[in-house]
Parts: sequence; C-alpha cells; structure tokens
Amino acid sequence: MLNTHPSVSPQPASEPALKKTIMLVDDDPIFRQVTKQFLVVKGYDIVEAENGLDGLQKLNGAEPDLILCDLSMPILDGIEFVEEVSQQYPSMPVIVVSATDEMSDVAKALRFGIKDFLPKPIGNYQHLSDAVETVINESDSINSDGKDFSTQWYRVDGGGELPEEQELHWHLEYLQNNPAAARDLLHALLPEKDTVQGSWRCNYRLLQSTEAMPLVFDYAWLMNGQFIFYIVDSGNEDFESDHSASVATTILVRALFHDYLRHLKNFSADLKDMMSVIERGIECSQGTGSVPALFGLADLPSGTVDILPAGLGCRWASDEFTQTIHEGERLGGQSLKNFITRDLPINRAGKLTLSITGTTSFSFDIQQREG
Repeated sequence: MLNTHPSVSPQPASEPALKKTIMLVDDDPIFRQVTKQFLVVKGYDIVEAENGLDGLQKLNGAEPDLILCDLSMPILDGIEFVEEVSQQYPSMPVIVVSATDEMSDVAKALRFGIKDFLPKPIGNYQHLSDAVETVINESDSINSDGKDFSTQWYRVDGGGELPEEQELHWHLEYLQNNPAAARDLLHALLPEKDTVQGSWRCNYRLLQSTEAMPLVFDYAWLMNGQFIFYIVDSGNEDFESDHSASVATTILVRALFHDYLRHLKNFSADLKDMMSVIERGIECSQGTGSVPALFGLADLPSGTVDILPAGLGCRWASDEFTQTIHEGERLGGQSLKNFITRDLPINRAGKLTLSITGTTSFSFDIQQREG
C-alpha cells in the first residue's frame, strides 16, 4: 500500500486518433483513483480491477491496449496475474507499478515478459505517462509493421536511421540508487539449475560471492533439439562505479536473447546472427556498455556444441577430448570479429567450465540420460 500520494494536476492533452484503453489492476483504491484521474486527462479510457482475479475476469470483455498492475494484491497476486496474462494473452503489454522490495518478484515478472517496472510511490507521474506512451506506441508499431520486441530497446525510424536519443526501457535510476537491489535482481534472474528435455539433462553449478555483482547464466531449449545458452559477467571492473550500467546491459542481453528465439523463422538459431542483434541493442541504448560474455549452442541430435566467446574464455571437455576457448573481444565492443569454435564433441556427456579469479567458479554439464 502507498504511504503517500502526490497531487496530480496534469495539463490536458489532445486525445489520440484512436482512444486507447488501459486496465489498472491494484488493490489500493486511492492509487487507482489518482492514477485514473491522471490517465483520463491524458486521453485514455480506464478499466479498474481491484485484484488479479478481478482483472482476469474483466480482461476478455475489456480488451485493453495496456495493463498496469501491482505485484502485492490479495486473492490473485501480481505475479500469478502476470503469468496468466502471458499465457492467455501473450501479445498484451504489461507495466508493473509496485512498492515491492523483493527483487525476486521483479525478476519473476520479467520472465513473464513485462515491458517496464516502476517503483511506488510514483513521485513524478510524468515518468508513468512516458512509460505508457512508449509501450503503447511500440505495441502499435509491432502489430502494424511486424517489428519484433527488440525494437523496444532501440528505435529505428522508417528510413532506418537511429534517432539522437535512445532509451533503455527500464527505469535505472532506482537500481542505480539501490545497488543491493540491483544485485539481488540479477541473482534472482538465474534459471533453474537442472533442466531435462527428452533423453538429455543439462545442469549448472555456480559458486560466487553474494556481495558481488553476479555472473548471469540463462538458457533455452529449441524445438529442433538444440540447447542454447549464454553467460554474462555483470561484475566486471568497467562497472565498479556504476552498477546500473551493469544491470542495464545484462537485462538487455537477456531480453534480446529471448526475443531473438521467439522470432526464429525455422527454429534453428545462429550464434553470429543472435550476437549481431544484441550488439546493435547495446550500441543504440543509453546506460549500457561492453561486458564479458559467452554464447553456446548444443545440437543434441548430432552430439556437438558450438561456442562463441565475447570476452569470456572457457574450457570444454568430453571423454578424453579437451579444448580451451580464448576470451576474444567483449560483447558490446568488437565481438563480431570473434571466431566460433564449432562441432566440439559431446558424445554422451560434456562439461563447460570457467572461473574468474577470486570471485566466481562456473560449470555446466550436458549428459545423455540412461535408458
């Protein structure tokens, strides 16, 4: 619940050509009233819901263009609500506005594809207005022009030119002022340690200080039997004085990684193609920078793995075979010049290992299950 509610006296804005509808899902009636007043003056229609269950029941008839929701609500909380929306209405954009201090909750919401997160209380409602306008405009652009979600991270106009100002759609001021929250968020983004698909099992082991900005690992299974993954070192020395840049870059990599996979044409990923998308996102987004990273693609039907370094080196071992992969250029620098080490053997099991002296030890195993 909010402790304070700022006065809102926005200037009337001209109504959009096609009036947009926003669903406001929050159990705090005062917050709903203040926010509704602000958004109505901005030219939006508002549908209110007092909790997640109420929101789901009203969604079908309301057909909003955007959902604003809290995370801490009775009956059906915000995480459960966002998960249901992502499954039933996968193209519905959601912005979370919440006073939660639990970065694990924010991380869960990010996994379900929220477009932005704003912390309560909202001290400046113009920030909310900017976020709403940006997400709705981009949603319209995606639907009408066939552009994918990655256009949210770097805007390109119709002529292919980049505008002067680029904005990473994550309110980094909060994370910059709260380095502990930023660190907790990245820790919470780590996926399950064990995953199984068919006859293959993959698992990772990560030992690192809970006080340091973490090494972040993520992965996805593809429909053709491939397993794709990446590693980002968010605690590298370039970001010692600016944790928000570390968080921004790591979240951007994660968003573009999953977006690239969602829009594969033939269900077969290409590491260089994916890296070029991520490189462009880093180049065109403010508040980001180069990071040590590594990408890998295991083709389990053929029993091989490809590894593309981007500032992180590693060692691959399978049976009596071992090979060292050198770090190469960093992601966000000249990483597209790096070579892919292809067709490393998995046989029935393979292991990738890397370490960062004094802070981190990481290992990743792929093995074929018995039977």
